[in-house]
Amino acid sequence: MKNFNPENWGKIEEKINEAEKKKRQASNASQVLYGETKITKKERGEKEDEEILEKSKRKRVFRKALEREKVFAKEAGEILGDENSPERALGTLRQENLVKALRYSKALDSKKEQLQNEEMEILKGIDGHPKGEEVEALDEIREELKKNKEMKEKLFALNPEAYFGLHLKQIKEYKKELENGKIVETAYPEEKAEEIVKYFLAGQPVFIYGELGGGKSEIAMHVAEKYLKKDPFIISGRKDISPTEFFGHQILTVDEKTNQTISDFYMGPIYQAMEEGRPVIIDEANAIPHEVLISLNHILTRKVGDKINIQQDSGKEVIIKEGFGIMMTGNFNQFQEKYIGRADMDPAFLSRLHKIEYDYLPQSTEGSLSEAGEEDELFHILLADMVDKNGNIEAPKDTIQKLWNLAKSARVIQNVFSGKEINSAFYFQEGAGRATRYLLKEGVLSIRALKNIISQWKAEGFEKELDFYVWNDFIKNVTVASDRAYLYQIMKDQFNFFHSDGWEENPNYGNGGVVSSFDISAPKNKPEMKNFWGPREVVEFAFGKAPERAKWPDTILESEIEDTVNPEMMELEEFSDKLGQEMKNILNEIEEMCKEK
Repeated sequence: MKNFNPENWGKIEEKINEAEKKKRQASNASQVLYGETKITKKERGEKEDEEILEKSKRKRVFRKALEREKVFAKEAGEILGDENSPERALGTLRQENLVKALRYSKALDSKKEQLQNEEMEILKGIDGHPKGEEVEALDEIREELKKNKEMKEKLFALNPEAYFGLHLKQIKEYKKELENGKIVETAYPEEKAEEIVKYFLAGQPVFIYGELGGGKSEIAMHVAEKYLKKDPFIISGRKDISPTEFFGHQILTVDEKTNQTISDFYMGPIYQAMEEGRPVIIDEANAIPHEVLISLNHILTRKVGDKINIQQDSGKEVIIKEGFGIMMTGNFNQFQEKYIGRADMDPAFLSRLHKIEYDYLPQSTEGSLSEAGEEDELFHILLADMVDKNGNIEAPKDTIQKLWNLAKSARVIQNVFSGKEINSAFYFQEGAGRATRYLLKEGVLSIRALKNIISQWKAEGFEKELDFYVWNDFIKNVTVASDRAYLYQIMKDQFNFFHSDGWEENPNYGNGGVVSSFDISAPKNKPEMKNFWGPREVVEFAFGKAPERAKWPDTILESEIEDTVNPEMMELEEFSDKLGQEMKNILNEIEEMCKEK
C-alpha cells in the first residue's frame, strides 16, 4: 500500500463494483443451495459435497449452484485483495455512507408519517369552517412536510451510496407491493392518494375516474387500507343492481323464544359502514343505472355525527361514526360509447362528488434507455418485477432494452386507447400505405397485462424471447382483429419487437379501415445468453447516473470488514424509531451535510 497514487481511486471503484457483482452472484448461488437442501453454508463446510447432494431433489441445479458459488466467491476475493488493500478501504467508506443514508432516510420517513397522521387528525376535527388555530397548525405541518421532502431529495445526492441505497430501497418496496397484489406507490399514485384522502376527510364523496386497467379500484383500496387504516365495504356496480344492495332488505327469521317466523331487516353496507365508521367503495359506479344511483343523493350529503333513520327498519336510528365516507370509481363515459354497458352519469349527481382523474403511470414514449429517469415510473415497475429479492437481475442479454421498449410502447398504447392526441408516427399504417389515426377498442397494455407477460416469461425460465410472450400472452388474446393488427404493427415498427427470425415480415393490415382477421404464427426463438446486473446497474438504468464521489478514503484500515461491498448486510439494528432529541440531531446533521454538499 505504500506509494499508492490517490488518482487511482476511480479505477479502484470500478474493481469494487465488479467484486460486488461477483459476491452477489455467489450469494444468490448460496441461497439456491440452501433452498435445495435446507443446510446453511456453515453446516455445508462440515460435510462432503456428495453427502449434501443427496438432500437435493434437483441434483443438476445443486451442482450448478455449488460451482457458481465457488467460482464467484473466489473471483470476488481476488479482486478485493488483502485486508490492507485500497479496495477494502474504499469498501469501508461505502459501507459507512450507506448506513448513514439509510438511517437518515428512515428518520425522515418516520417524521413524514408522524406529520401526515397529525394533519389527518386536524382535518378530521374540522367542523364546517376551519378555525384560525386549525389553519395555522395545518400551514405549519405542510411547511414541515415540504421541508421533509426537500431534505429527502437532497439526501439522494449526498454521495453514490445514498443514491444507490435509497433508490434500491424504492425498487424493493415496489417489488414487495407487486408480489402482494397491491398498488405500487410510485410518485404519481402517492400524489393522487394524498389528494383523495384530503377530500374524503373533509366529508366530500370522491369519484375516481379513468381508463380501463388504470388502477382506479386499486387506488381506492390503497387509500382505505394505508391512509385511512380501515377495511372498506365494497359494492360492485352493475346494470341490474338494486337499492337493497346498498341499504339492506327484509329477511325472514325464526324467533328463538316463540319458534315463530318473523320479518327482520338485514342492514346493507351503507348503513353498516355508517354504524362502524368505515369507508364504502362503489366500484364501476357508471355501470349502475341512474335511478339506482340517485337513491344515494341524501347519503352523499351526510356528515360524521349526523343521525340517519332507517325507514325500512321501523325508523331505527344510526349515528354516522368517524371513518365513514364514500369513494366511487368508474370510466368517465360522458357522451361517448367507448365503454359498453356504461351509462352517462347525471350532471346533478356528479355535482355532489369531487372528481379525481386517475391516469396510467407516467412514462416517456420516446428517447433512449440512457435517458430514463425519475419520471419513467412504468419502467421502474417493470424493473422491480424483474429483480430478485436482493435487487439483482439475471436474465437474457437484451432484457433491459426490451423492458425499456415495452414500457414506452405500453404508454403509447394507453394513450391511443384513451383517445389522447398522439404523434402521427403512431397512426395505423394500412395495407395500401394510408396512415389513419386509430382508437383501440379493447387492447390496452395495462400494468396487469404487463405483469402477466413478465410472470409467464419468468415462470418458463426465459425459454423463449420476450417478444413471444408479448404476442402470446397479450396481443393474441385481444378479440378485435383490427386491435391485434394495430398492436402488432406499433410494437414492431416503433418499438423493435418481432424482428428476429420467423416473425412474419408483411402481415395483412387490411384496406379501407377494415381488418377482417389477423393472426401470426409466433416463432419460439431462444433468447441470447443470460447476463447478470447488480443493484447499482439496475438503479442507474432506472434513475440515471449517480452523483460523483466527493470524498475518498484518507487511510487504509488495518482490519478487514466482512462483506463491505454487500448492501444487504447493512441492517439498522441499533437505530431507534424515537422521534425525540435523537430525531432532531439526525435532521440537523442531514441539513449540515446538505449545506456542505
